Amino acid sequence: MRDFGELLRTHRIRVGLTQQQLADFAMVSVRAIRDLECGRTRSPRAETVRLLADGLRLDDDSRANLQEAGGRPAGPVSVPPPAPSSAIVGREAETAALTGLFVDGRRLVTITGVSGVGKTRLALEVAGELHFRLGWSVAWLPSTRTPAIDDHQDTVLVTDHVPDAGLLMRHPRLRVVVTALAPTGIPGEHVFPLAPLGDEAAVRLLVTNVRRVRPGFRQEDGNQAALMGLVRELDGLPSALEFAAGWFMVYSPQHLLERLRTNPLDPTSAHLRDSLRLSLSTLDVEERDALVRMADRGDDECERVARALSVRGLIRRAGPRYEVLNLVRAAVLEPVSGPHLAG
Repeated sequence: MRDFGELLRTHRIRVGLTQQQLADFAMVSVRAIRDLECGRTRSPRAETVRLLADGLRLDDDSRANLQEAGGRPAGPVSVPPPAPSSAIVGREAETAALTGLFVDGRRLVTITGVSGVGKTRLALEVAGELHFRLGWSVAWLPSTRTPAIDDHQDTVLVTDHVPDAGLLMRHPRLRVVVTALAPTGIPGEHVFPLAPLGDEAAVRLLVTNVRRVRPGFRQEDGNQAALMGLVRELDGLPSALEFAAGWFMVYSPQHLLERLRTNPLDPTSAHLRDSLRLSLSTLDVEERDALVRMADRGDDECERVARALSVRGLIRRAGPRYEVLNLVRAAVLEPVSGPHLAG
């Protein structure tokens, strides 16, 4: 049987959550999650296991395995959709666009992007908009089980699994939003690539996270340039910004920026490498080779390959050309890049 902490960490990374995000979703302390994952706590309470399984949106089998690893018998499954604990930052346009797609009749939308870009958080925001503003029912699908759908009202189903292709046909008032690293390939799918945050929104998010560890921290003229440099080194990736914020307990913004310029994966390497490995594992051999060439020499690639990499959020438009995300380049060009690309 796998150790509880190892299993918890595997599930958390698979769904692309940081320890802080899981703590927010599961309503437990981030210290408790940290102690469980590193093995300092080996016998979690049954209620803690249940809350973590809810926050991770585990299916029946995964939930039972987690309960067993924690020394708890498997109980009845109850998986409510997690409520966001903080305001969304810099995604107003994306929220409006996605909400509009469903209101205008789109049935299946897949939010794609590199791990840690905020796909799940955006899906929660859209579901909230449809529920509270328009009165739609919201279903949360944490497994491959068939959800209970009310055919008498509009419903949006949120899932990070590939849904049953026949679900939409059987339920004409159902819409589905999928969060995934790559398109599902289901006919009728509308792919919605989610880009990292823009500079201004990224700085706001970074400062918000920094104040969790340094409540008196302020954005001011003396640190503005360093903050802007940090968010650009980290590509405006929300999960990277959250992890980097923790290092403000040790470093000044300028000192941290100097470290990031040496290696952008340095201060937050473990989580970022794991997340990037998930994204890179969705590529085929041709796409992986193209990404290496782009990262190493800045080569242009054919439009098909460029689109596949762009949809996954590994590259982005920079004028007439594409550029590889800074963090992706650092991971690909590391001496140990082979295992990363192999996933």
